[in-house]
Amino acid sequence: MIRWNARRIPCASLLLSLAAAFIFVCPPLAAHLEHDRTAIAAGEIWRLFSGQWVHYGFDHFFCDMLAFGFLAAACERRSRSRLLVCVTASALAISLSVWFGLSGMSAYRGLSGIDSALVVLLFMELWSEAGRSGQPKQIVIPAACLMAFVCKVSYELATGDTIFVKSLGSGMVGVPLAHVAGAAVGFLVGLGTPATRRLVPMWLQTAPALQRFEQPVLDRIAAVRGGWARTAR
Repeated sequence: MIRWNARRIPCASLLLSLAAAFIFVCPPLAAHLEHDRTAIAAGEIWRLFSGQWVHYGFDHFFCDMLAFGFLAAACERRSRSRLLVCVTASALAISLSVWFGLSGMSAYRGLSGIDSALVVLLFMELWSEAGRSGQPKQIVIPAACLMAFVCKVSYELATGDTIFVKSLGSGMVGVPLAHVAGAAVGFLVGLGTPATRRLVPMWLQTAPALQRFEQPVLDRIAAVRGGWARTAR
């Protein structure tokens, strides 16, 4: 008999991907789900979360979904709960960043901001795995990918343009702020990985030693400042 391990199957990633695909093949839904500033102000709060699952065209949908499918599945195989928290929190953070940071933008669509969150979360997961395995070399390739992502976001912030969207030819305007907001959420959620959680007890154990070292240093600084004061007089 074949037993399916539900924890090994990225069910949440699959369902989220299917939701975006269903919305894409049903264009009338887009107008009711996109991040529309006027509609949100009128009380349609669900758009803060649903706007990321709407896309402007096939190229936009394909690029976002290709990245989301891979990243979400990789994160879910490590922790489904962290994936869901990351997706939900980043969707809200991105919508709020667009709302408050880009007041002139009337509508927003796309998963690229959530993809940015998952890039950082996946790096944190892989870093945690490398720490637990005692093989730090495992983090080299993920670290290189993260550095490439940081360079991409830095370029977008510096130029106000995006690297991938402009090649789609669909007349869309990229939103680098959404990528930064997503990456920040991915980092914060990634702090919940086991290796990161161990840093807190380690710090607490070393804190008394640091305090014993701190007092002589403070006394020395006070003595030096006292000497300066006497010299000034």
